Amino acid sequence: METFFAYRWLLGSLASVLLPLLGVAGTRWHWWPYTLGLLLVVAGLGLAVLLLPLLLWQRQWLSVLPPLLLILSLSPSVIRGLTLPAIHDISTDTTEPPPLTAAARLRAASDHPTDYAGTELARQQQAAWPTLAPLVLAEPPGQVRTRALALIAQRGWTLTADTSTDTATDSEQQLEAVVSSRLFGFRDDVAIRLTPVENESDSHTAIHTRVDMRSASRVGKSDLGANAERIRAFLVDLEQQ
Repeated sequence: METFFAYRWLLGSLASVLLPLLGVAGTRWHWWPYTLGLLLVVAGLGLAVLLLPLLLWQRQWLSVLPPLLLILSLSPSVIRGLTLPAIHDISTDTTEPPPLTAAARLRAASDHPTDYAGTELARQQQAAWPTLAPLVLAEPPGQVRTRALALIAQRGWTLTADTSTDTATDSEQQLEAVVSSRLFGFRDDVAIRLTPVENESDSHTAIHTRVDMRSASRVGKSDLGANAERIRAFLVDLEQQ
């Protein structure tokens, strides 16, 4: 009888992990809507939270491991969801964000619109990520564009728009790309705007480049900080490249 109950505890323990795995796989491979996939993840996490103290009380040490690992792995996402604003469109320029021109053509009717939500969104972003700002590089836009394209390819993003094919031009340019998240395969849209700015020194006037970047999710209310982190990491790499 003791063995029978031990197996039942183990099955419940494994179910808490299998539910999120099924939710992720089904969403990534388009078996069902992403909302059902997220629901399965939440259900698995809830089951793990309920089971863990019971398993510890029953001293089912083998069965403790799956829900414990699940809780530990999902805790950072839960904390971000509780502490970060529920927004999904981030830009280094909240006054005049880079337009998501290609994304407007690619998004489905059920996806978020590409229009920027305005001052309230900007306020929430500023409160959560006050240091997120444009990057100014001591190079003309054409050279920065070449390096940005290399980073886009290196990251495996899909280029969807490029307003210039002339690497020598010093006019404003914009790149757009689609990014797929690693787990669920959610598609986010990225726009990178390169604006020439004059930098006057004692001897001459040089053309530098202001880099503005926008990253916006197609679905979901909160991105759990993914878009802000994507922008931050890309601009750091672009500056150090």
